[in-house]
Formats: sequence, structure tokens, C-alpha cells
Amino acid sequence: MSALQTATTNFVRAKARPQIQTSGLTARLALDDQTKADAYAIRHASYLSGGYIDPHPDGLFSDSDDLLPNSRCVVVYKENHPVASVRLCTLDYTPGLAGWDQIPASRIFPEEVAQLAANVPHGRPAKLMEINRLVRHPDYATDYQLSFVLFRFVYFMVREDKADMTLSCVRRNHTPFYKRLHFEYVAGPRRYAGVKFETNLMACYDTLYDDVAKDTPFVGNLTGSRSAYAGLLHGETVKVFQED
Repeated sequence: MSALQTATTNFVRAKARPQIQTSGLTARLALDDQTKADAYAIRHASYLSGGYIDPHPDGLFSDSDDLLPNSRCVVVYKENHPVASVRLCTLDYTPGLAGWDQIPASRIFPEEVAQLAANVPHGRPAKLMEINRLVRHPDYATDYQLSFVLFRFVYFMVREDKADMTLSCVRRNHTPFYKRLHFEYVAGPRRYAGVKFETNLMACYDTLYDDVAKDTPFVGNLTGSRSAYAGLLHGETVKVFQED
């Protein structure tokens, strides 16, 4: 069991809010060239250290999804150094939205994602958000708290976007962690695009979002997140805060 899995198990069993060391931590969306480069450099270093990609001459790892309007990336900084990142890709079937009709998971699991979207019960075009490229720089590989911080921003953005469902293509050794976040197995394993590992498709439904916050307190509460992180959506650098 990894350090992240062990820490999460202990927090869940204790039903206590973890004391995340947030001093010096900030985050921003990758809207400008420098922040995008920071995200791509963290990805490259993380995947290269795990043997999941071949080295790129420029030390950056990006793909065509980074150029789409439905893709957003959060970068976390520690004392102004980029240390972790996560990308969120939104599948939105609203008519007239160009570039929002495909996410990485829908290319790897096309039938399964289409079926999940078709089963959304809200009587409107489905909106599904995929978590991907969730990485820490290898210099901080044992700092499991950075993963907790990333999921805090994931939860904030999923709730702000009112996503009907959250998807993730998950490596087998990370499956227990996602199950604690109320994700359910859908299909797999299949090879994930651009990297040398296989993943299972997992999904968390919007009806379980409140349970995620209750059972895994490190994601933070929605009220606190809205007031503290609202500027993130407008390109501002925000401080990561420790909730009471």
C-alpha cells in the first residue's frame, strides 16, 4: 500500500479532518504560457520517473487535449516552485459547443462513456468531467498531502461546473483510493493514451458528491472552497487554505 493509500485509510477510519500543511502552497489555472509550461514539465518529470513515457527533448509532456476549450489544468506551487498538477476535461453535449464533445476517456472507453452520458437523469445534455494527468513532481513523490490538495481543487471545480458525473481512468494500484472517494468500477483495464500503463474507467455520480465531502474531509467543504478559490476560475493565484 502506498503512502497516499495508507494516509487516506487512516483519515477515513478516524473520520477526522487531516491537518494538511498548506503554508506556502498556492495554485492557479494554466491559462498563460508559463503556467502551462510548468504543468507540462511536472507531467514529464513524473511520468518519466515512473518509466511511463520516453524522454522528450524539451522536458515537457502535453497532448492535443491541452489545446481544447474543454480542458483546464490546475498547477500547485510550493514556495513558488511548481510541484503538482491535475487536468480536468469536460464532456458537454450541449448543442453548439464546439470542442466539448470529446475527452480522453471517451476515446479509450467510447461505448461506456456514451452509455454513462445517456443514463444521466436530469433531462438535459449530460456534463461529465474527467480527472486526468494528476501528477506530483518526483522530488515531492512522498508528499501525499499534495494529492489531497489536488483533489480539493478537483472537488471545487466539479461542484462549480455542476458536473453530472466525474470520471477517471485509474491505474490498478490506485483503485482502492478512488473507491474511498465513492468512484465505482465501470470497465477496463485498457491502455491510456500517451503513457505506458493500463487503466480502469471509474465513475462518481453527482448524487454522491456530498458523501465524498463527508467521508473524505481533505476535499474541504463547498462553502469554504467557493469563497477561497473563486479567483482561481479567473486566472488569479490563490492560497491553499487549511479549513477548521
